[in-house]
Amino acid sequence: MFKKKDDERQLASKPSRHHYPTALIWLCIYIHTHSQISFRSCCTLLSATALLLNIKCRKPSASTIRNWVIKSGYHAYNQSSSDIDNGNWCIIIDESVSIGKEKLLLILGLPLSNWQFNKPVSHQDVSVLYVGIAGSWKSKAIEEVLKGVAEKVKVSYCISDRGSSIMCAIKNLGILHIYDCSHEFAGGLKSIYGNDELFINLMKKMVMLKKKWVLSKYAHLMPPKQRTKARFQNIFPLIDWMEKLKSNWDILDPAIQKELAFLKDNEALIADLILLRNMIKEMSFIFKTEGMDKNTLQQCKAILEASGTTESTRNYGLWLQNMWLRYDTLLEDKTFNCCSDIIESYFGRYKLKIKSNGMQAITETVLEMCMWGQECTQESIKTAMESVKLKDVEEWKLENTTPSILRIRREFFEQNCTKKAA
Repeated sequence: MFKKKDDERQLASKPSRHHYPTALIWLCIYIHTHSQISFRSCCTLLSATALLLNIKCRKPSASTIRNWVIKSGYHAYNQSSSDIDNGNWCIIIDESVSIGKEKLLLILGLPLSNWQFNKPVSHQDVSVLYVGIAGSWKSKAIEEVLKGVAEKVKVSYCISDRGSSIMCAIKNLGILHIYDCSHEFAGGLKSIYGNDELFINLMKKMVMLKKKWVLSKYAHLMPPKQRTKARFQNIFPLIDWMEKLKSNWDILDPAIQKELAFLKDNEALIADLILLRNMIKEMSFIFKTEGMDKNTLQQCKAILEASGTTESTRNYGLWLQNMWLRYDTLLEDKTFNCCSDIIESYFGRYKLKIKSNGMQAITETVLEMCMWGQECTQESIKTAMESVKLKDVEEWKLENTTPSILRIRREFFEQNCTKKAA
């Protein structure tokens, strides 16, 4: 415990039913959610800080800090209706790839009442309106979830990719749908190069080169890893790699040039890819910063027209403009957010947290998503600690999660070992 002195009363203030000061609980939660370090690392950092500042305190365990983080996330997730903005909301919905044997359905909400369309959406701007876990998400289940969200906030429109289950649910409820611009740009690339033999062969040669160089002295020049799914959404690192090698070709060792001869054979294709990347980056910045309206759409059409100097770039421009026809009447006097990158950021951060264990599953720690980017004060943390009990979290866990593969494995071997011992 912090040593009590007259000038340290605030530090000694504790939530009811808790042994640790509110300030210490707040510090642990803040460190974990903002620095993205493990619970054990929080303990180590806290001990080092106390030693450095000569503060007498008892170090909480990793499991204790875990409970604090989950309770604060649970409290943020179940905030009362009086704390929710009464204006219109934009919701962003997506389901993750399989994590273990489950998928995570996440719905983020962006209040539109004070949104200025002058910057990309960040963690500080959105709130988690729904987080659900299931083996698969069918349209009927998503529809029921969206109905619940619509009772909580006034849904103006929804941003998502074109996942069939999500699209069906949105259509059945009559919610205005805005297609994510990042998926749309990637879809245009796929329409041109998805079945292009030159492009496919170029990608195969880069995969073979990576395997050949992985343990060689040329490993520092290996091409970036390619995604097996949604490859065209992550193609920019590959294009950047090819462009850098092209600009530094003359200083490469002759042996390396020989291995990379396939790049010289595909110079026209690579030049097209570089041009398309530059177009997409320029249009993405406009849409993600200023939103989509008649003005920004016209700016992007001008970029397509100015950059359409090759057959591939012209075809890409025609494909995109054909897709944008559906917005002609919609954008008369309105501006829409059209990017779901923020939800991909949530998924990426959570998967990074659990990827160290291949047998991991989605657990109640997913509730800490609700704290990411949110204002975290001692008053709010004290309220969360006093109003949420571990029993509440346990009930949520039983209703919304399933045992991890690791737990099933452990129970299986424990059961069999017990039988053999008997």
